[in-house]
Amino acid sequence: MIYNALKSSVIILVVLLFSAISAVAGPTTVNSAQVATDKTKASAGPLVAETSADRTDPQTLGCILPLTGRFAAYGNRALETIILAIGLFDPQKKSPIKLLIEDSESQPERARAAVSKLVRAGVVAIIGPLGSDESEVAAPEAQRWKIPLLSLTQKEGITEAGPYVFRNFLSGSLQVKTLVKFAMGDLQLRKFAVLYPDDGHAPEIMKFFYQEVTRRKGSIVWAEPYTNDQTNFGEQIRKLVGTMEITRAGDEVTDQPPSKTINFEALFIPDSYPAVKMIVPQLVYNDIQGVRLLGLNGWNSRELLAMEDGYLEGAIFTDGFFVESSHPGAIDFVDKFYAAYGREPDVMEAQVFDTAGMAVSIILENKGATRENFRDGLQGIRAYPGVTGQTSFSATREAEKDAFVLTVKDGKIIQVKQGDK
Repeated sequence: MIYNALKSSVIILVVLLFSAISAVAGPTTVNSAQVATDKTKASAGPLVAETSADRTDPQTLGCILPLTGRFAAYGNRALETIILAIGLFDPQKKSPIKLLIEDSESQPERARAAVSKLVRAGVVAIIGPLGSDESEVAAPEAQRWKIPLLSLTQKEGITEAGPYVFRNFLSGSLQVKTLVKFAMGDLQLRKFAVLYPDDGHAPEIMKFFYQEVTRRKGSIVWAEPYTNDQTNFGEQIRKLVGTMEITRAGDEVTDQPPSKTINFEALFIPDSYPAVKMIVPQLVYNDIQGVRLLGLNGWNSRELLAMEDGYLEGAIFTDGFFVESSHPGAIDFVDKFYAAYGREPDVMEAQVFDTAGMAVSIILENKGATRENFRDGLQGIRAYPGVTGQTSFSATREAEKDAFVLTVKDGKIIQVKQGDK
């Protein structure tokens, strides 16, 4: 159903209610009945008393999000999305699920402490934290308490903390697998070159790309790094194409033109759209033509298309969600989200929606009577029909899915392949 303005105001009330009592020890509980009746209890103390750590309410989920601090904007958007996914204000669903909220204050140690607080409050599983630093400390804490944790981070290897830690979030390795699968399968490309920034996550992405291409019997003929503050990429481009500035014959310098050797079919640039907007015109200036351009979700912006002469026509890149997707579930999600919050959801919110949706499905199907049962329910998820594509969990509890494959056609970003298996 489409949420109306009244329900939007009620959702805002939940956030205000949380803010009013966040300083009080103990998590905040939210359910559809309490929002209507407990408006005036903000100063009365915590809504749920702590219980012993071995007691569990199979219908209560916890979440750890940065609702204050430097990442508060992201955390509050994630909380709004979780509320929407649980259906707390949908009278047709009449959700029995309660949500206990802990503010990490954008601090890792607060996130770690929030895990034990939610455990004692009796939650059956925890959604969050949001971000790498907080997840790094919360994951081993969740494993220590043996409570399922659905981490919302791009950080690779977070599930190595143990069998109670899961991750459903867009990672670089997942995107690279989808990109290479499409490039080498659908487009039949075999030879690649790479231009990549030498800091941040890009070197790790470069490693994933090399492994995936070679696994599929392709080759990377050249890889060239550049600095993050660079604006002139001429030197790197000339190295890619083997350009010689002069040709020597004996001891004499001839005036022969430079020799260009373009022995690759596609160029992978794992950077965001501002850098791509600088690099692509310089490729054209150096006469690099007939090469397919490849990227990841940092390319997915209308700002990328603010280029003239169609330089990016045919470029291929990935993302975890496409707001203009033709998938019925995605269309319904975008409609509900826009009606509730007056804006389109982004990829982070789509992934949070699916994460909460999987948790809800386990509760409603009575698969999570205990935390161990809940963990087994997560591990057994196969082809969950989410708005970010069909999702399963691997043996290492990493989400398995294909990212969305997007391209530029006639000056517009369009979807060429659905994000599913």
